[in-house]
Amino acid sequence: QGIMDAYRGVFRTPLTMSYPTKFTEVISTAAAYARHEQEVAHDEGKLSYTILLILTAGNVEDVQETKQHLIDASNDPLSVVIVGIGEADFSGMEFLDSFDTATEDGRDITKFVRFNDYKSYNALTEAVLDEIPDQLVDYYYDRGILPGQDEGFSQDQVEIQPADDDERTFTFLG
Repeated sequence: QGIMDAYRGVFRTPLTMSYPTKFTEVISTAAAYARHEQEVAHDEGKLSYTILLILTAGNVEDVQETKQHLIDASNDPLSVVIVGIGEADFSGMEFLDSFDTATEDGRDITKFVRFNDYKSYNALTEAVLDEIPDQLVDYYYDRGILPGQDEGFSQDQVEIQPADDDERTFTFLG
């Protein structure tokens, strides 16, 4: 339900869906934001990981440029989830889920799903989130940040900040 609320919410703002479909700027901005949040968290002795959700009604315009931005962003604490909405032919988005670490630089940070392929919100949620744990673990493992023993950890210490915290976003964006 949250994905559909976000999609509908776009139309209650001055933002509109338009063509051509380009993800490069938002990927670069999200990667910079993820780096910034990780630096702030690091200064406080914490960790931070960002998940970018992109809702699209069409195929990406420039496949190679998008792929390069995703490879560049793979060095940052970031996962990118892209949901194709509507009846468009999303065959041009297949490259997003065909990342091969044996032949490509970086790490897999992207998940693409077609909204209409799922009959329930639970199935959609599972598909959207299924790669996130591995992507998060891979990011920290590659940096030698391994899980430690439970040293007085409390679930109350986990803080999930709301996605629509305008003050943080606007502070970052200037």
